[in-house]
Amino acid sequence: MALNLTVAYLKSPFVQVVWDGDSAVIWHSLFGYPKVVPVETLEFLKSFSAPRTIRSQLGDELTSEDQESIEELLRCYFLVPEDFDGRAFLEGKMRTREAEIVSGSLIDYLELIMSEACNFRCTYCIHFNNLETSDRINNPKKFMRFDTAKETVDRYLEILRGHGKRVAEINFGGGEPLLAWPVIKQVLEYCRATYSSEFEFRFSINTNASLITPEIAAILKEHRVEIASSFDGLHDGNDRVRLTKSGSGTFSQIIRGFDALAQAGYPLDGIAVTVTEKNFHELDESIVDWAVARGMKNVRIDIDVVDMVEIPIEDIVAKLMRIRRYAATRGVDVPGFWSRPAENLNDSTLESRVAFCGAVRGNSMCVGPSGNIYGCGYSTTQLGTLSGIQSFHAPGTAYHRFVRDHLTGVMEMCKGCMIEGQCGGGCNITQEFARATKTAKIERMCDFYRRMTKEILWEQLREATASEPELLQPATERR
Repeated sequence: MALNLTVAYLKSPFVQVVWDGDSAVIWHSLFGYPKVVPVETLEFLKSFSAPRTIRSQLGDELTSEDQESIEELLRCYFLVPEDFDGRAFLEGKMRTREAEIVSGSLIDYLELIMSEACNFRCTYCIHFNNLETSDRINNPKKFMRFDTAKETVDRYLEILRGHGKRVAEINFGGGEPLLAWPVIKQVLEYCRATYSSEFEFRFSINTNASLITPEIAAILKEHRVEIASSFDGLHDGNDRVRLTKSGSGTFSQIIRGFDALAQAGYPLDGIAVTVTEKNFHELDESIVDWAVARGMKNVRIDIDVVDMVEIPIEDIVAKLMRIRRYAATRGVDVPGFWSRPAENLNDSTLESRVAFCGAVRGNSMCVGPSGNIYGCGYSTTQLGTLSGIQSFHAPGTAYHRFVRDHLTGVMEMCKGCMIEGQCGGGCNITQEFARATKTAKIERMCDFYRRMTKEILWEQLREATASEPELLQPATERR
């Protein structure tokens, strides 16, 4: 957007601000573009609350610094012509992306739901809570057969091949996927024997780790399978929520699996911690120390998205930020779904496909034991079937409608939110479960994400100003 001294400009209604002292972070709630600015920039933008020209504000002569700063405000759509409709502009951009959806070119991730069963019965489990509200609970096929997995892999790779892609991501999920370990092993061997000269495979698995033996650990290492595993705090915290079917704790079983990986020379580099009201008070900085002692660099912490904790949100925010700050001093990252909107600010929705996850972005395809296709392994929204996989992304299909309805700016519930373009409705699984159980957890989730985004931006602002960055600062009003 070129600078014109005679055009009447307005401060965009989508400008959002988090400030601290003499500096602030501003961003566009639809488009992103976060910038650290001094308060003078906020005053400059405020002067355009009603339409006016740059000439009327600063005169005819602009310094090079003035011009550069104002052009940056225009580039980020913080300052816009008075007739500019930001939402209509975004809608036009999103319409151009529908061709990608229906071509299937977005698909680059396959999840094989190896098992609808699990040897644990965690109190908060997304998988079983969602299954029990849908037809998936009645599915007689609980474990994936090799012929189904093989056909799925073949068809997935055909889609990748058709779009010139040579990197194939395949995840083994569940339930507990290791209950179907013989089939997982067959899939790994099949991919290597049949396709290794054509595709670079990136395998991953989501497992509770309790079934990992030295043999399994060695094979996972051989195929470089990335392992994601949950560990919900130290002994007491974990065993309050992560239980066997008989109701006993699982801490020792999980540790045995972790140890098997370490002894195979393939230790975990991180863990995922789920927090509910039952283990919230057990969670503190000690989980970071435990992770460091085992050589881990990542401790993911998520608040129970199925049954949001009844603890005050401000208490949750304070604890997460305290642990996050402490972890940084120990060289450990602490992300979570709550950090996703702030992370997404780094990519503009006008230039990238910003979304809360791969499912709503249209990247992922999850196939269950019966051959049904979902966007996410925990989802109850069926998008197609294995028999129709080659055309399941065609115009008018469930996949097309699902991805289209999650494009930035489309969801009515998100309109006007300070992180509309960066969050896009949050976790779709939370929404599915809330609709199925007729609960009102969505508003609490939204409030939580907004508060966490503000806190993260405040933290980053303090770090940025402490290092004396070059701030974006147009001149103040001149008469």
